[in-house]
Amino acid sequence: MGEAQDTLFEPEFNRAIKVQTSDQRITSHAGAILLREIDHQLGLIESMGERVLDPRHPKKVRYTATELLRERIYGLALGSSGQDDLDRLAHDPAMRMATWDRPGEEVLEQRLASQPTQSRLIDWLAIAENREILRSSLFDWTHRHLRSTGRAADHAVMRATIDIDSFPIVVHGQQQGSSYNGHYRLAVYHPLVASFSVHGDYDSTRHAHRLGNGFLHAVLRQGQVHTAQGMKRFTQRVVGQARQMARSFDLRLDAGYTNGTVMDELSDQHVRFCGRLKKNPVLVRLAEPHLSRPSGRPPAEGYKKVVELGKYQADGWKHAQRLILVVIDEPDPNTGQLNLLPRYFFLITNWPRTLRSGEDILAHYRKRGTFEDRLGEFNQVIGPHLSSAEFVENEVTMLLALLAFNLTTMLRNELEDELGGCWDLHRFQQSVLRAGGRVVKHARRVWLQIEQGVGSFWQIMTRRIAQLRLAPRWATPKGSRPRRYVPPPSHAHLTLVLRD
Repeated sequence: MGEAQDTLFEPEFNRAIKVQTSDQRITSHAGAILLREIDHQLGLIESMGERVLDPRHPKKVRYTATELLRERIYGLALGSSGQDDLDRLAHDPAMRMATWDRPGEEVLEQRLASQPTQSRLIDWLAIAENREILRSSLFDWTHRHLRSTGRAADHAVMRATIDIDSFPIVVHGQQQGSSYNGHYRLAVYHPLVASFSVHGDYDSTRHAHRLGNGFLHAVLRQGQVHTAQGMKRFTQRVVGQARQMARSFDLRLDAGYTNGTVMDELSDQHVRFCGRLKKNPVLVRLAEPHLSRPSGRPPAEGYKKVVELGKYQADGWKHAQRLILVVIDEPDPNTGQLNLLPRYFFLITNWPRTLRSGEDILAHYRKRGTFEDRLGEFNQVIGPHLSSAEFVENEVTMLLALLAFNLTTMLRNELEDELGGCWDLHRFQQSVLRAGGRVVKHARRVWLQIEQGVGSFWQIMTRRIAQLRLAPRWATPKGSRPRRYVPPPSHAHLTLVLRD
């Protein structure tokens, strides 16, 4: 079948160049096909879509819950964070082929759901039961990927680390629950998230150490809540999830979470942890004898020492914990002179010295920086716009964005594990997923012709996706299947219409 083409213009600088429009057969989001492939292999969105409560009349459903979720999550994964972007992606041929749950070439002929339909999806996902399904899917997806990889199928990893932290999501409006946060000096929401990493390093170059990494749990919180609010209940759930994924694991905590309630709960559950501890007058007095400098000219790199201060138990703590002082006495990079006073901080842990020395604890805690990089990538690359008036609707949008991050990270990790390098998520999204392509219908087949530069990366990822084996504990994905055709409403735009 031929394609309608119209000439737009001929550039004056070179009249041999002709610029034409094509009949909806060009895509800049070819990576949607890769997202669908790993999604289908692990049954991710399909399993979630079958569980959500759909209040719509079954005979009037044109887009299933699974298809609507695919369209929204794939769009977020490809960098389209606003719902308005979906009106354009609804006509993208790669998105249509990846999203529809129909077999054959007809997937290319039907547009996807519009922005108003996606808004209604957020409305009915906001009910408590559906939000819990989205929240639990963070763990479910990471768990499926972890147990579908490696040398032995359906085996937990030997050792893992859970990172827990909060971060700001900036808002511009009067959204319910958002407020000015004095620490960030912005109007924000203040969500709490937990992330899983094999052996505690998201950037590990060792084979299979990055497979299965991702967010496990998340809750959206008001903008002015205390950092540790809801931490005990949050930690109890995360520990239960981690026990299903790893034979041994520990938690890394920022200074906002190392309070007696949290640490006592972890010690009672025999869970190892390490984290920073905020300074107080008692700690400052304990540190003072170790802050003096030796006589003589200081070395060019300055001084660094790790000091064991023994057991420490503040008022109200049930258990005494191991206290470590870290002194960093580095010269000023401009003058080369040591500062007037050295910089120091405290680490608190229940790891015994026989298993991990103070230097080991410090090195392990510093790897937490790779987790903070992930939070930065999530905000900058996925960038959820929490613009709904209702708090619960904004939590739905955040959870969908975290799921999109997990899905994209699975593909990135498969590529990194094969190549042995590290890919920034923005680079991966722009260079691999947002690939240009041309769709051709021929011999009752639909051919997607992608740019040659990404072909080698796609070969690596499709080969590794084909090697994934979903563990028997999960149902085999059903995939595309014929169903009754429901025509689009009379007011639907079947071709792309740009709005002012």
